[in-house]
Amino acid sequence: MNQQEQSLSNLIKRWIGEVEGRFSNAQLDGELDISTPKEKDVRRQVIKALCDTRKVERIPHLTGTYRVIDNEAPIMDWQRADPKNIVKVKFPFELEQYVVVFPKSIIILAGAKNECKTLYCYDFTLENMYHPLGVDLYNSETGMEQMKERFDNFDVEIPNPAPFRVFERYDNFSDCIDPNRISVIDYLDLDSEVYMVGAEINRIFQKLDKGIALIALQKPPSQTIYVKGVKKTISRDLAYGGSFTAKRASLYLSLDNRKLKIVYAKNRANPKTNPNNMQWVFAVNDLGTKFLDIRQAYEQGEFGGEL
Repeated sequence: MNQQEQSLSNLIKRWIGEVEGRFSNAQLDGELDISTPKEKDVRRQVIKALCDTRKVERIPHLTGTYRVIDNEAPIMDWQRADPKNIVKVKFPFELEQYVVVFPKSIIILAGAKNECKTLYCYDFTLENMYHPLGVDLYNSETGMEQMKERFDNFDVEIPNPAPFRVFERYDNFSDCIDPNRISVIDYLDLDSEVYMVGAEINRIFQKLDKGIALIALQKPPSQTIYVKGVKKTISRDLAYGGSFTAKRASLYLSLDNRKLKIVYAKNRANPKTNPNNMQWVFAVNDLGTKFLDIRQAYEQGEFGGEL
């Protein structure tokens, strides 16, 4: 290569070195103003060399698209970890009696529309507003006036300034959450791109360090069917996005028809008590600021099933 070509080659390598994830020839050419046949030939040589040395790889079925290979895997000194190092948070319905939460944990709250997701998020925020880690509430649901009205009607004294932070945020939460605080996301909505929900939850998980995240998600409404003339209500536990939303969850909660269900709990507060499929029924006051008449629901001596 002559000096000009070598300069372009070095520029391409630097550009690729700053890319995270995928990139395409078209993207590279556009940003570096690569237009002549000779310049594109240099680009091809650079990418071929990077592929040969396993620094990037071609993505099958996507012409001219590549992925930067990330071969970093930090060593985990797991033998020095303390299993008693839990994040002692309080939950509405006193779920801390049944589950524990470790640092770097995702809690999913799946709820149908108007089924108390926001009430649960606000209640959780207030229950933990004096937590040593600190609490951040990320709001995509209401304006400031409606939020203040709801918080003012809670049976809790909130000092001014409040001992928790509230942020307006609608997407890419992993870009802004503090990895060492308690993040409450009300709620994560990717519109019609529900297949991307799992990827965003994964990015939030990767961002966490000592902190945890409670993420509210929308789920399909329940359906009423008749089986041999008997009315039955069918509710889906998982949010839109299905099993991808549960991949990173250490605790998965579901809200529907004034019922809270522990769909999945990875860590038990009491080894002898299995919290999976435990359910509670409840009512809500007229202001929508308090859970009422909370009672555990049983069926034939077992947790779960139709109520």
